Amino acid sequence: MRAKAGAAMVQAPVVQGPVIQGPAVEEFSLYDAEEAVLVSTTEMLAGLTEMAGGVRSLADSYRRSLREQKRLVRMSDRMQSELQKANHCLAEQRRDLQSLNEALEGEIRHRTRLEGELRRLADMDDLTGAHARRHFLEVGEREWARHRLSQAPICVLMLDLDRFKRLNDGFGHGAGDAALKAFVAACRDRLRPDDVIGRMGGEEFAVLLPGADRLTGLAVAETIREAVAATEVAWDGATLSITVSVGAAAAVAGESIEAALRRADAALYFAKHTGRNCVCDAAEPMPGMV
Repeated sequence: MRAKAGAAMVQAPVVQGPVIQGPAVEEFSLYDAEEAVLVSTTEMLAGLTEMAGGVRSLADSYRRSLREQKRLVRMSDRMQSELQKANHCLAEQRRDLQSLNEALEGEIRHRTRLEGELRRLADMDDLTGAHARRHFLEVGEREWARHRLSQAPICVLMLDLDRFKRLNDGFGHGAGDAALKAFVAACRDRLRPDDVIGRMGGEEFAVLLPGADRLTGLAVAETIREAVAATEVAWDGATLSITVSVGAAAAVAGESIEAALRRADAALYFAKHTGRNCVCDAAEPMPGMV
């Protein structure tokens, strides 16, 4: 039996067949798991540290931005305050300027009134309201120029209150002034709208009659003479009578207004020496006159 047994222990050749492997069994190691956790934690901490740096940088940027905003707000408030002060100052200046403009406008109006009054005083006789000599001649020159262009007739009258010196000496200059005013008023009542009366000096006056020929001029002169003779001047409880002598001259071709006035004045002089209170025509012969 031992022999058989020994013989049996002789190993027969081993025939190998295909090896069938089962599913792999993962090896688990507590150390490896802890190591992985530590690595993950380290990585997480590194990420958090990086994130914290970003948050810190963002916070710093926001802090700087906030400081800048505060500075800009303070600057804006200061500028707003200065702007309000400037606007207030401008409003006061505008009110002051408006007051100055109103005062200036008032001064201009006042000066305009004064200039008008001075012009009126220069152009008009203050006592009678007739044109002053200079202004009468200026108006006469313009009318004479129209006469030369249009060849329309024109006539001038020279008038002088009779015995005016006797009235002044007997009743005073106040009576003389009253007589002059009454005389001009009587003339205006008989003159046409375009006719012009001027005081040439003292009690001597001139009348310009645009568009009036010789006969019309003589008719106007006679109407004035009659109106003046009918005028009564009340003075100091008395009634004064006045008369006027008139010389008339109708314009002739090529004649100036000065020449026509000289002819009318010569006719007036003739009227004075032929009884006064009458009208003389410069176109008619005047005996004894050169």
